Amino acid sequence: MTFPATTSPTLTTCIIDAVITAARLGWTPDDLRHIAGPHIIPYLHAARLMVSAAAEAPVAAAWQRQCPALSRRGRQLPSPEDSAHVLSQLNGLPRASCATSLTDLSALRGRTADGLSDEQHRARQRITGLLKKAESTTFEAEAETLIAKAQQLRQRYRIESVQEEATPGNTVAVRVHLEAPWVRHQYLLLGHVAGANSTRALLYPDVSIATVVGHPDDVLHAIDLFHSLNRQRAYFMHHSPGAVTARAHGETKAYRRSFLIAYARRIGTLLAEATEETVVTEDERGAALPVLARREVAAEEAFTALFPHTSSMSFRHSYHAGGAVDGIAAAERSHLGPDMTAVGSA
Repeated sequence: MTFPATTSPTLTTCIIDAVITAARLGWTPDDLRHIAGPHIIPYLHAARLMVSAAAEAPVAAAWQRQCPALSRRGRQLPSPEDSAHVLSQLNGLPRASCATSLTDLSALRGRTADGLSDEQHRARQRITGLLKKAESTTFEAEAETLIAKAQQLRQRYRIESVQEEATPGNTVAVRVHLEAPWVRHQYLLLGHVAGANSTRALLYPDVSIATVVGHPDDVLHAIDLFHSLNRQRAYFMHHSPGAVTARAHGETKAYRRSFLIAYARRIGTLLAEATEETVVTEDERGAALPVLARREVAAEEAFTALFPHTSSMSFRHSYHAGGAVDGIAAAERSHLGPDMTAVGSA
């Protein structure tokens, strides 16, 4: 590795040591790029081999998957100023839970695809396609019906694909990187989506990273659904009728807070109602539903084991009626149904 003459070798050593310490605390390359920015990449490469001996097994495995193979030019270290910023971002990182269930989204996609029948693959592809189509246009329709269809399709897929041999220990933990601003409010949306899909979520607020815990298939769907809804949320928050009025009256922050909270809660309600209203046969009620119930219990138990000490998060704010109304309306216009499409990302 090379570095500019103006870059102190001592600073380089300090950053590499900090990266190794971060790995010991449970953070992966994707996490550290999110926390410290792209200037950390050469340091990740420099620390990769040492991390294998220093980190817990699931973290070390994530490093092997995530750490990019840089070209010689890509290994050039950033300027002293940028390097100093990287070091400042690594100082004081909290410990991250890194039990054997830790994985990442790309690995999870491959894992959950193993053993699926052709019909199950088609069902999953249809759900994935719906989420992509949901962001492709500004067409509006009966949103509650569309969200209900999407969630019911997902619940129908779960019922038809569930295996009696599913065990309570079959859980994973996947991290979700939230981009500022409004990180806590995005997490509120994630929590509602996770809860409606038999998973649990926790936020590390200092680094804007959440973790979703549950059955692999449920976690994958919850995260994909969250990302789609979060992009739609961003669009509607800026383009809903009250947004322009709020800006004109200097009420943008109050409007957006009320919008975000109302949107997340309404989405949670729509998803939960749709799941409950999914048509289930008597045979499925006696065979599949108990397995799905055990999934939810297993997710709760795994979450408690990973995060035994948690605290609640307050969302007290100045109520803005227009923001709340638009947030509910936006949730009802978030198109995820099989017959319609929805807004593009902001």
